[in-house]
Amino acid sequence: MTLIIAILRKLIYHASGCCPRVHKAVMGSYKNQFSDNAKYLYLHWQQTGLIRSIWITGDNTVIKQLRTDGFEAYHRRSLRGIFHCLTAKFYFYNSYIGDINQYVAKGAVKVNLWHGSPLKKIEFDIKSGPLAQSYQADTLMSQWSNTLNFHQQHVKPDLMLSPSPTIDNLFTSAFRLNPQQLIRSGNPRTDYYKRYPEQTTSIASLLNNQYDKVILYVPTWRDSGLQSTGAEVNAYNPYDNAFDWAILSKQLVKKNQLFLTRFHPNEAHLGKQLTQYPNIIDLSHWQDVYSILQEVNLLITDQSSLFVDLLLHQIPILFYCFTQDDQNEQIREVYDYAEYLPLVGEPSGEKAQDSKHRVHTFQALLDTLSKDESFHIPLATKNEYQLLQNIFWQAHDQDAFENIEHYLFSSRST
Repeated sequence: MTLIIAILRKLIYHASGCCPRVHKAVMGSYKNQFSDNAKYLYLHWQQTGLIRSIWITGDNTVIKQLRTDGFEAYHRRSLRGIFHCLTAKFYFYNSYIGDINQYVAKGAVKVNLWHGSPLKKIEFDIKSGPLAQSYQADTLMSQWSNTLNFHQQHVKPDLMLSPSPTIDNLFTSAFRLNPQQLIRSGNPRTDYYKRYPEQTTSIASLLNNQYDKVILYVPTWRDSGLQSTGAEVNAYNPYDNAFDWAILSKQLVKKNQLFLTRFHPNEAHLGKQLTQYPNIIDLSHWQDVYSILQEVNLLITDQSSLFVDLLLHQIPILFYCFTQDDQNEQIREVYDYAEYLPLVGEPSGEKAQDSKHRVHTFQALLDTLSKDESFHIPLATKNEYQLLQNIFWQAHDQDAFENIEHYLFSSRST
């Protein structure tokens, strides 16, 4: 992006602050998806009609589907899309204002619903890896350059949701916020199906088959820089070294188990090859997996924060921390607190040892999946599961929708 375009974008952004804004909400999600917290808040308001909510995206397929369902949605580059982004009082997004429109958000109340509970450092806390250059600057000139070239990353949200004091500290640091800018609340994605249980999805009906156990594998993104574009067909795939998919499939068939994979959106293309293996189904093309979580019997992950949401379901968690062969890979640092979490914060590398909730080799993974006890939280670790849940989730009298509505639509926000 040239300097002139970057400066012009910044000027347009500040000029948009002069436009009067009315009581309506524009909403959007990363990679133009219909997903995560913004999705569930949007669906809730479509049912209650409390506020006019409009979905903004760059995906015409998403727009068509939402309109077919009777909802309001526009392309961000259409005249109506730009008009609503320019005149809406509220922006609700899952990552950055560019989920909606990063050019005309000045003057709106920007609510970043964020898409995870951070273990790896995020935003301005990132000091290493390929993402650090977006946030760190050694001089005033480089800081000024960053605000131009990484515009939306440097636009602070006005409000964020935080489910516990632990997350308070992370969000205030990473997004450079004051504690008063946090709403103590759970998330729409975790509360939606509690309020609307009739909208959950049955795996058996989707696949026309019944399985004894359902396993969900959700690895974190390793900041490899791989994107779902063009040349990634020949790109390094760390999961091919961590799994023998044919052997895994054979065991799954024998045990009548279903293995669902859900790769990070930046690595979603890596799951396409798995269609050839029985009892392994890739869900990376799904917008999200929250509608089926009630049927998952075991979650396998490494550092994906989805396990934090699964704590609310009391689903057993197995951490598969396989060795990386890519010597060029740069991994973001984890927060200090993550190294001491119950179950999660255990030694790696030469000191790593397999346990009932952590394995490091594919053979250990196979052995664990062959045991019925792996699909139950062991009595010996129930207290650790509860302690882990208490760290991330504080009990709330109201769900996320009530908390958001009370905070935003009361006199304090007008």
